[in-house]
Amino acid sequence: MYILIIARGYPTEKYKMNGIFEFDQAKALAQAGHKVIYAGIDVRSIRKWRKWGFESFVKDGVQIEAINIACGRIPNYILNKIKKDSLKRLYKKIFNKYGEPDIIHSHFIGMGYITAELFKNSGIQLIHTEHHSRMNQDELSGYHQTLGNNTYLYMEKVITVSKYLADNLKNKFGVKATVIPNMVDTESFNYISRKNENDDYVFVSTGGLIPRKGMDMLVDSFNIAFKDKKKVKLYIFGKGAERSKLEQMIAEYKLTEQIFLMGLRDRKEIAKRMHESDCFVLASKLETFGVAYIEALAAGLPVIATNCGGPEEFVHKDNGILIEVNDAQGLTDAMLKMYNESDKFDREKISKEMVDKFSPETIAKRLTEIYRDVLKDRKVQR
Repeated sequence: MYILIIARGYPTEKYKMNGIFEFDQAKALAQAGHKVIYAGIDVRSIRKWRKWGFESFVKDGVQIEAINIACGRIPNYILNKIKKDSLKRLYKKIFNKYGEPDIIHSHFIGMGYITAELFKNSGIQLIHTEHHSRMNQDELSGYHQTLGNNTYLYMEKVITVSKYLADNLKNKFGVKATVIPNMVDTESFNYISRKNENDDYVFVSTGGLIPRKGMDMLVDSFNIAFKDKKKVKLYIFGKGAERSKLEQMIAEYKLTEQIFLMGLRDRKEIAKRMHESDCFVLASKLETFGVAYIEALAAGLPVIATNCGGPEEFVHKDNGILIEVNDAQGLTDAMLKMYNESDKFDREKISKEMVDKFSPETIAKRLTEIYRDVLKDRKVQR
């Protein structure tokens, strides 16, 4: 099967998370034997330095065809015109090199919108996966409502990464979406018996240093629970606008020898820290899925998660503690409970459950079934 993936760009050494969810799926589909072409349309700011114009190369077994144009913050209607024109130009090159795809699979509403605009009358089967947190809110902006109205209707199949998001799309757009979660990198995040050369108790967290991730509340709760327990540590991986605020909080609380802001690191380094840790904690206010929790669980860590739109579908009493959003006291209590009882969790069992549900092989198989069903329906209709 020939599948064309439409994505926001691709991950690089400098920008490790750019297009990471789409690229992970592309890799898994290629490994499953499909012909996969990955079309990246990167319109980020000129400050996000990369090679400008067209690119064509192979990365991790995936053929990438990309176009990079410096745009950044410009009015949405202009940005969408640029993205649409960019995809049109890029597709022409792809068609001339590889022919017409069986399936065009877009990810995130911005890419889905331009895909629908260009290909809704092409006869090619269109599939869209929605990940965007903006589409998972109780009240959508007028702009995102308009994008949804002009995207989902033209898709043969809409996929969401969580039931919560699927329910939201059904309520807002009348879309009956299929839930296929994001996958976990099981080569990096797998069960290894805990490695720790001292008797520290270690919490680890990963996520953007932005208000939505609740890192300030995490630092507050850690201070309340463990300011007098010098052997308890917290490692936070990620970057964002709140770093200076967090640094100031850590300094004021005199926790510089207990809380460490690690910045943006690659998966292997994060996985190594998880293998040396006791518990993963993230007090996110909104998630469409929550891949960071899955990565921790796949590494065998019990987790503290919030009931924020994704984690409640896979966090349960045997692998963690679920608290409500913005519940500072609940977070403090959960961290103390983990500190006292985390050795009661079966880490190998926690890991196996996640690998069975979210491995690349599992997700690629489910996507393949959807592709086949869509193409079969097309033949019947003809």
